[in-house]
Amino acid sequence: MAEANDAPMMEGFLCPICKGDFGTAMRLLSHFQEEHSEEQDLLKSFKDLFGKAKKKILKQDDYGEYSYSSGGQQSPVSSNIEWEEQEVGHMTSHFKYFQEVRSARLQRFSAPVNQLLIRLDKLLENMPADPAKKKAHEQQKVPWLDGSAVPRCPTCTRTFHLTRRQHHCRLCGAVLCHDCSSFLPLHTAYKILEKPPPENENSNEAALTIRICEICLGLLESSQHQKSTYATKHIINQFYERLSEYRKQADNNLEMFLKMSNSLSNGESTYNLNDAQMLRIKIIHLAESIDSLSGKIAVLGSKDTENPPQGQALALKKAIRAATIAYLKTKLLTLPVLPTEEQLNSIREKRRQEALARLQEEKLREAQYNQGFSHNSPQRRGAPSDFLSSEKGFRVGQGWVPSEKMHQHFSSDDPLIMQINIIQNYIKEARKAHRFDEVASLEANLEELRQECWRNLQEQEEKTHSEDSDEIQTDLAEEDQSSPA
Repeated sequence: MAEANDAPMMEGFLCPICKGDFGTAMRLLSHFQEEHSEEQDLLKSFKDLFGKAKKKILKQDDYGEYSYSSGGQQSPVSSNIEWEEQEVGHMTSHFKYFQEVRSARLQRFSAPVNQLLIRLDKLLENMPADPAKKKAHEQQKVPWLDGSAVPRCPTCTRTFHLTRRQHHCRLCGAVLCHDCSSFLPLHTAYKILEKPPPENENSNEAALTIRICEICLGLLESSQHQKSTYATKHIINQFYERLSEYRKQADNNLEMFLKMSNSLSNGESTYNLNDAQMLRIKIIHLAESIDSLSGKIAVLGSKDTENPPQGQALALKKAIRAATIAYLKTKLLTLPVLPTEEQLNSIREKRRQEALARLQEEKLREAQYNQGFSHNSPQRRGAPSDFLSSEKGFRVGQGWVPSEKMHQHFSSDDPLIMQINIIQNYIKEARKAHRFDEVASLEANLEELRQECWRNLQEQEEKTHSEDSDEIQTDLAEEDQSSPA
């Protein structure tokens, strides 16, 4: 394991078999075909790789030859020619060609940057604090150029001598002087690699730096600038995201407000008038925030006299402002007016009177039906219907409701009543939290439970009424039997 770590790191166009560096891809391919032709699988993979590269080059040459042959000249066309209606011709997508060109250019930049990042990671791994050991560690991880072959500094072209010593870049191994050297702090290096610094770092290690050349420093700074550009959002993007969030909230509240307004205008008791008024105020505040934010987007950068917004940036800001104004006019500034408390009470009273009228009409029809049924049935002496109308007429004729049985029915032992009480508590909590959708659904469930409870009560009342009628008929039959013939 130690021998593997001590082995020098090799880079370049290396042969995978003999580990030789041939400088270019074509030399490596020819060497591989001549010296290692028996390795058929590897040879096939190399041929496929360079075959793809050759196709790309040929495609580019064909494209350039076609453009050159056309020459950009157009032959004159007579205006008297009547063209026939033509169909849409063959369409070709050049996106793949664009990706190939773009990937090649990105590879030109990303390859050396990735190489520097890998070397920087190796340098920071187990870096000793002792300067002598640190230099040996750096020279072991990255091969240095021979200083005897470089008499001058490549950057400033000054001659090396006793007062101007040779130094090496720790990332690329190039020779340079002290004035042309740059020093990368360790905390900055860890930040570039997005790695936490070691826990056992002391003050001496914190002061350590890495000597690098200006070219490597420029590549690292460009990479960091590109990362920060992608990570940091433009101010107009931040404003527009907030504007979209406000519009989303306004749309949801507007939909709920329209439901509440229609329900209150119809005199329904599903929603509360105070809740609707609070929701209306919230929508108005959102409209003010949307208008203010779109105005800020429209004037963004206008104070910069040296570089004012123009072109597509200016058109984008104007389009956002115009779309926001249209949205406010068509949706948020045309809210329906809510009824006042007096109007709401009047509407509900009218609705209640209509419901009572329908209920009286249904009772009248039921009474007429029962009366016709009693006339058609055979009656005995002292008819039970007459006796009922005389003895207990206050129950039928006056609409009597058994209050004691009603109280017994609405006891806590009844599961329906327990469900009604639970849902009423849920409605109070949802109304406090301004969850009006949940309030509406809970109100609908509560109404269904109340109707079911009322049906059960009516069935119980009819059952009791039929039992009383059977008792009366039994008493009359016993009186008939006991009376003398």
